[in-house]
Amino acid sequence: MKSTFAESICFDDKATHAMGAAFDEACSLLTRFAGTDAVRDLIARRIIEAAKAGERYQARLRSRALSGFFIEDILVPAISIAPEVPISAYALVPRAA
Repeated sequence: MKSTFAESICFDDKATHAMGAAFDEACSLLTRFAGTDAVRDLIARRIIEAAKAGERYQARLRSRALSGFFIEDILVPAISIAPEVPISAYALVPRAA
């Protein structure tokens, strides 16, 4: 197994692959901005920081890279952790004609 070093942190092949794929996806979603070296560098640094913190899932690495760009990451399904909003009782009663 080959390892890649980034700032004295070692990433295995699987992590490196996920990081590279997340970088490519994030850059493709930011086509208007990712042409600049500064933006590509920021994306890479965010992915490396997330990977250093233990993240290895490609979609979450990509989402972390995109945070702060004020775009919706359409590749990650949106879920709610909030309980169901109760429907008022009067909303269920039919109106009299």
